[in-house]
Amino acid sequence: MLRKAALLTAFDHFTGRPKTAYPTRYHYVEICRRELAQEGLRLGRIGQHGLSLTDSAAAGTGRAHASAGPGLAIAVRYTTARDLRRLAAFKARGGRVAYLLDDDLWAMASDTRLDPSYRSRIARFLDGHFSALTELADIAVAPNERLLGRLAPLPGAFLHPADLAPSGDLSHFDAGGGADDETRVLFIGTATHLADFAAVAPGLAEALAIEPSLRLTTFLGRAGAAVLPASARVTHLAPMVLDAFQPWLDRARFHVALAPYAVNPVNNGRSIIKLHQHAVAGAAGIYTPTAVFSQVVAHGVDGLVVDHEPAAFRDAVLGLARDRRAARGLAAAGIVKSRELGDRRSVARFWGRLARGEV
Repeated sequence: MLRKAALLTAFDHFTGRPKTAYPTRYHYVEICRRELAQEGLRLGRIGQHGLSLTDSAAAGTGRAHASAGPGLAIAVRYTTARDLRRLAAFKARGGRVAYLLDDDLWAMASDTRLDPSYRSRIARFLDGHFSALTELADIAVAPNERLLGRLAPLPGAFLHPADLAPSGDLSHFDAGGGADDETRVLFIGTATHLADFAAVAPGLAEALAIEPSLRLTTFLGRAGAAVLPASARVTHLAPMVLDAFQPWLDRARFHVALAPYAVNPVNNGRSIIKLHQHAVAGAAGIYTPTAVFSQVVAHGVDGLVVDHEPAAFRDAVLGLARDRRAARGLAAAGIVKSRELGDRRSVARFWGRLARGEV
């Protein structure tokens, strides 16, 4: 299934259509498959980009329980014309339709720092299928108030992405717990975050020059090397599709992780997924005061919140590299925060309430 999703994404990219949005489906719904089953919900697909939640007790009987209704269809980020037809048919049978969106597409379409072809695909969706989708939708679901405001007057419901099951293993902070003389720093952002990373890269270069224990890993590939040259201590991995990335992240152990996002409309419209990813990697997170992170990360408690500038990131990275105990404390608290905000049982209950028409 994961490999098929990657192939569909590549096809969408080739044809100029919006992508399959598989990461969004995974982070908000599909990762909760077991918890949804415990809620009595059967998870299915509807069209290329959508999901369905129906009464699992009625699966195979050809009808839903009267009290449960026909269930919920979730349109995720984008639609094709075929998706819209299927959603309309679902709604005609009495089902509800939710629109799940986790990025400010309007801000992204107008952000000239992003790839022009990427922006044009978003713009085509907004100028085309978006109106038809919102006419079908009964409710909007988003991880921040900015997006819910964008989607008004459609009724809105707030939802964080589900946690990524952080193990809680912080043995890499202990003496003898691997290459304990290193301080491994991680930046997970992709090409859409290149400009954000480039803005703090000079500070990271200074930190690397000052502190020989630092090792930096990114997923920016050649683009990252153009900003901060690769070396024995700087590795720019090629971007990975989700089915390769998630197992890599589950095995990863880092001490510090970076979310150096500029405070702007695009980044104010994102989710807390980086907090979840940092928790899985067992890392102390360094964030910027975007509308997303400033509301959930308590500076010095479960992460650091610093200005989006080279000196601030230099000093934050050096401080954590030199105080392993403080870094471990932040990492441990970040794991607690991730589990609290993204509790998968709570996420499944949220979708259950929507499917039953209680929200």
